[in-house]
Amino acid sequence: MWDYLVLFLLAAVAAFWWSGFHAREAARGAARRHCEAQGVQFLDDSVALTKLRVRREVTGRLAFYREYRFEFSTDGEDRYAGQIRVIGRRVLGVDGLWEAVH
Repeated sequence: MWDYLVLFLLAAVAAFWWSGFHAREAARGAARRHCEAQGVQFLDDSVALTKLRVRREVTGRLAFYREYRFEFSTDGEDRYAGQIRVIGRRVLGVDGLWEAVH
């Protein structure tokens, strides 16, 4: 009995990690495309998870909702923050906040 519980927990952790990996890659790609479209430089080629919740998709299915933060620059020196919202693997939106990062 305990063996099945341990296997189930390991599978759940692996599934959570796998979904997070795909969500982060979707967010990173969206940030890169957004920066290219706006004519700004996507810094560090990375995004950072800032919020994680469970929400319903439009289909009614439960999914992880994640918000990521990224940084961009207009001149290569100043840093500004942007935000990406993802549910499941689908990007909901990208915002360039133009908030200076120190």
